[in-house]
Amino acid sequence: MAAEFVDALKGYEYFLKVRGKASIEIVNDFLLHNGRTPISSRTYSHYIKLLRNGFRSYIPINKFDVFQSLGRLQMAADRRRYRRETSSLKIQVSKNGKTWIDGRLLDKSIVGFGIEINDKFPSTPGNQLWVRIQAYKDIPTTLVWRNHSEASTRIGLRAYEFIAKYQYSDDEADLQRLRGLLKISRFIDGDIDWNEIYRILEKTDELIGALSSLMYTLDELIKSDVKLANPILSSIKFGSAGDAQIKIDFGIAEILKLIIEKIQFGRLEKQRYRTENRKLELEAENLEIETIRNAVNLRRELQEPEFADQIVSELPEIVKRVFKIKELPEGILDEGSPERAILNGRVIPAATELVAGDDTDFDIKVSVDEINK
Repeated sequence: MAAEFVDALKGYEYFLKVRGKASIEIVNDFLLHNGRTPISSRTYSHYIKLLRNGFRSYIPINKFDVFQSLGRLQMAADRRRYRRETSSLKIQVSKNGKTWIDGRLLDKSIVGFGIEINDKFPSTPGNQLWVRIQAYKDIPTTLVWRNHSEASTRIGLRAYEFIAKYQYSDDEADLQRLRGLLKISRFIDGDIDWNEIYRILEKTDELIGALSSLMYTLDELIKSDVKLANPILSSIKFGSAGDAQIKIDFGIAEILKLIIEKIQFGRLEKQRYRTENRKLELEAENLEIETIRNAVNLRRELQEPEFADQIVSELPEIVKRVFKIKELPEGILDEGSPERAILNGRVIPAATELVAGDDTDFDIKVSVDEINK
């Protein structure tokens, strides 16, 4: 029997848990031990590709290939920015919204639940179920997977909308952590094309999403149970000289500040190249290709391993400050680790596109509230 989506998903979750240090035989032993179908060598190769590109959740091979061919891999990468958090809350499940069965909440994310029921629970993936949990309205969900054991049933549910939309009381976590500020400024007057605004906001979203994934990957290793604040676009004015200001989690801001400063140094070098080559162009028009080559080379250099090494050399102190720890776990940020893959495959490319692009009319700055340091 060929492995199904849930088998591949469970295998990749295990592959990430052991930080990519598992052969296909070890992964399949895990799957068989947990009542799942083994994966193929093609799927295992896909695991390695996902990890190298900084994916924290599984997506099918075909979907990955399509996004990669379109050059839109960031759009597919781990849209579940908020990891599943273990929980012990009392929970109830219903097939009709009237009759309720007690269960135990194993974990939850902003869009889903993992639940254990102390009995057989016959239901087919794709069926609608309702979840009842304290401080929330009844939440409509879809059954994603189900796994029977001798005395219980484990199920995975995905809500139709963000779970926070069903919450009665406001979450104060954002107010406690939303103390970083990402400011993107434009220095010239005049109208700006909508496509350019969209590009900037899209790249900013990709960058914050990648940094959120990095933070949660670090958190899983450090075991600090962090809950990141949702970013808020507090103001935007790009019609003339103006800026966009985005409030972000202070932990994300601390890491982003380091990366932005490193890339901006490289951008200064690019501007120097432009000035020098502009002088040459005045002497010989056929040297225009050299200007283009220098700009392309710089962008490539900013994504070389040596550039990531510069960031990694300073990042440990920031991580210790953000997570309020004195020592880092062994292997953190090592080459081949999940967090290094996210940094190399997602964070640095998105930051480079946003900060070191060809448009010098924009600048980006990050500030962090001093009381968080």
